Amino acid sequence: MGCSHEQTHNELLTHAEQIVFTQPDSVVGLLSPSWSDTAMSEADRALFGLLYTEAIHRSGLYIGSDSLIKASKEYFERHGDDEHLAQALLHHGIILYHQQKTREAILSMKQAEQMAGDLNIPAFDWYLFSVLGDVNDNLGEYTTTLRYYKQALKAAQQVDNKQWTVQTLNNIATIFDALGEKDSLKFYIEQATPLVDSIEGDVRANYLVNKASYLMKTGKTDQAKHLLTESMMISPTDQGDKLLADIYVQEGDTASAMLQWYKLTTSLSPDVAIQSYHLLIEHLNLFGDTKNAAEYSQRLNEVYRGLYDRKDAAGIVDMMTHFDEQLKERKQYRTVIAMLAAIIFLMITSAIIVWYSRRRIDKLNARFAESQEQYNLTRTELTRVRRQKEREQRENSLQMKETISRLHASANKGKPVDDEDANELAQLSYAQNPQLRELLSTLNSKEQLVCLLTIQNFLPSEIATLTISTPQAITNTRVRLLKKLFGGTGGAKDFDNAIKQVNKD
Repeated sequence: MGCSHEQTHNELLTHAEQIVFTQPDSVVGLLSPSWSDTAMSEADRALFGLLYTEAIHRSGLYIGSDSLIKASKEYFERHGDDEHLAQALLHHGIILYHQQKTREAILSMKQAEQMAGDLNIPAFDWYLFSVLGDVNDNLGEYTTTLRYYKQALKAAQQVDNKQWTVQTLNNIATIFDALGEKDSLKFYIEQATPLVDSIEGDVRANYLVNKASYLMKTGKTDQAKHLLTESMMISPTDQGDKLLADIYVQEGDTASAMLQWYKLTTSLSPDVAIQSYHLLIEHLNLFGDTKNAAEYSQRLNEVYRGLYDRKDAAGIVDMMTHFDEQLKERKQYRTVIAMLAAIIFLMITSAIIVWYSRRRIDKLNARFAESQEQYNLTRTELTRVRRQKEREQRENSLQMKETISRLHASANKGKPVDDEDANELAQLSYAQNPQLRELLSTLNSKEQLVCLLTIQNFLPSEIATLTISTPQAITNTRVRLLKKLFGGTGGAKDFDNAIKQVNKD
């Protein structure tokens, strides 16, 4: 496609951009023939630089020079193209990181992260957060590493990419393995298990290594060894070699373990190489092979000198000096060092316990004082409300007595109830029992008055006089209201008992 004369550069770049996230190897082959093409417009050249660099990085390779991606970044910045600028910042940061310009690299990546929050491109987010997770992993910042990896996992699941999902689950599981958190290691392995059948290559190999590590922690060494052997056939890894060496040590096969350590001394990870050298030197000394022990000690110093070239000079020199002194004096000072370490640990632990206890006590005292103050305020408010309610109840009771007295007097004189007394009876009754208002809301005013007078123990003859009815009509009304309000059957007395019970409740 890259050699076709019928396809314009713009079409070529458009196609490359569509597949760069999922087929980076193809994009490298697609764009390579156009590397020296001088006929590209400035815009096409900027996009070419970004896509080519991104494809290289996503393929697991790196570019030594940042001139190409730097030009792309400057173009997108000038033209306000935030989507492409965010990607350019990330890949510029990756190149700077491999150039050992750590501060500048992380600043560029963080700028990309800031812009990514407004773009909502999960495929880009997955790679961005994966890279930031890797950087923090290299720094030993495991809390931040896990945060970024979990963000990457969310992005991978958003685009429903099984390869990315399993790769990120592997990364998280590896961190928890390094932290010694077996349950979390198991959890993320189980998350990856349903997806791994369709996954090949490095990602599958890393999954098998993580699973083998968990099996070793549960004492299933034979199963772990089988998985590690399978992973080595797919894609050898430092962690796989290290676990195999541990198994050989358990089996008493020191020769095979040493072969693994020999291999790991060439690891690209300084920590892995240094640990392997230590183990080799220790076992060579145990076997009395002082010549090879001295040779590997020299090689270890060369590893330290490599660190010297890449990191702070004074710190690396001090590290090597300290290592040499420890190596020479390890046996004669072993007891002293162990005692000092125990004392220091106890002192630190005691200080932490005291500090934590005092802090917790202060917090509990503050919380208790706050709770006590809130309790006092609440109790005062409840007392005020209770007294106010009691006062209102006394006032309502007094008003009710006066109203009932007037109603009895009217009934004795043969007069019907006037509207003022009827309204006051209703208001006072409903104020004392809101449930009663809801029950009687479906009745007309006369039926409500019959109910309220019945509650106050008025005789049927009195109710008849006050409502301008006959006693028989009042009796019939009460029987009918028993069915209407309570769904029951019976006589007028049954209604009287039911409506009075509601008032009591």
